[in-house]
Formats: sequence, structure tokens, C-alpha cells
Amino acid sequence: MFRIKQVMRRGFTLPVAILCTLLSSITPAHAALVTYSFTGMTDELDPQDSLPVSGSFQFDKATAGSGGIYNGAVTGFSLTIGGYTSFFAPGINGVTLSQNTNLGGGLSGDRWTLVSAATGSELDDGTVPFQFDLHLDGQRGLLSNTTLQDPPSFGSLTEARWRLFFEGVHGTPFASVGSITSLTAVPLPPAVLLFGAGLIALVGLGVGGLRNLRGSQS
Repeated sequence: MFRIKQVMRRGFTLPVAILCTLLSSITPAHAALVTYSFTGMTDELDPQDSLPVSGSFQFDKATAGSGGIYNGAVTGFSLTIGGYTSFFAPGINGVTLSQNTNLGGGLSGDRWTLVSAATGSELDDGTVPFQFDLHLDGQRGLLSNTTLQDPPSFGSLTEARWRLFFEGVHGTPFASVGSITSLTAVPLPPAVLLFGAGLIALVGLGVGGLRNLRGSQS
């Protein structure tokens, strides 16, 4: 009887232990990643010439940093201007949060900034993108602190801008710039949430079955 109890305990506790390990290793990795989508337009004197813009960016909220600077936090981005798309490239990237900083034009306030190395197909004149950034500005108090956090809500911003820098064949840089007209958090895929919930349920069932078996064997 004692040997049967040992086998039963191993049979239930091993899968539960494995599930717990999977849950602890998978869930935090997903929970730390934050994704946002945005829309906007290019800056043109004539609105008829402005191109539509759409894109997304992702960063890891678990990234360590200090003084509001979180190097290496960006894990992905894409930016589509009209029919052209640039996207994330390995290299220098990060998120910076600044309070009561110079916003330009004699204004000061708070700013949430994302910067990333960029890549994309070569344009007709041989230029290629090499850096993307966006900044989300607001009045002082927009950010309660400089810990790595979600971007401020779009309605609380005084300005939201993006820039994509290109380098020409002779090394001369130039930038395509524009405004952001919407900013929306992208939730975790339902499959990920269901998977996590399923693991939790299985762990609970395993523990419950173990208790029932112990009660019937004793």
C-alpha cells in the first residue's frame, strides 16, 4: 500500500510540477511585453499631399534601467508610410521617460520617447532607413514618475510625433516626419490567455485529484 501511494503521488505531482514550471517560465515573458498600434500622417503643407501612416511598437516593461533611461527595451516596431514599410533592426534602441524637460519651442513638460534602429527596402535614390523614433509629449505631471511604464493615454497628450531617418548614398541623412493621430494598446492574443488559463486549471485539477487520492488511500 505504501508503494502504491508513492507511485500515485509521483504520478500527480510530477505533471503539476512541470505545469507550474511552464507557467512560471511562459507567463511572465508574455506579461512583460507591451504592444501598441498607432496611425498618423506625414507632415505636408498641403493636406492633400499627406500620406497615411500606420504602425506598431513593442517593448519589454521588465527592462532594467535608471534615471528614466531603459536601453534595450524595444523588441519590435513597424512603420508604414503610404506603400513603404520600415521595421525593427538589431542595434541601439530604448525607451526614455523625462519629466519637466525641454519640449522645444520654449515649452517644457513630460515626454515618453521610443527609439530603435530601423531597416527597410532601398528607395529609388539608394537611400535606406536607419533609425525610428517617436515622442509623446504632455504637460508637467503627465508622468507620475520615470519608471518604465505604458505610454500615456492619447487624450492626455499635447503632441505626438514620429520620425524615420534615412541615409543617402553619400552618407547624408534626412528624415520623414509626421504626427500620430491615434494610439491604442494591443491586448495579448486570446490563444495566449486561454493557454495560461488552461495551465492554471490543470494545476488546480492535479492538486485536487491528489488530495482525493490521499483521502481514499488513508
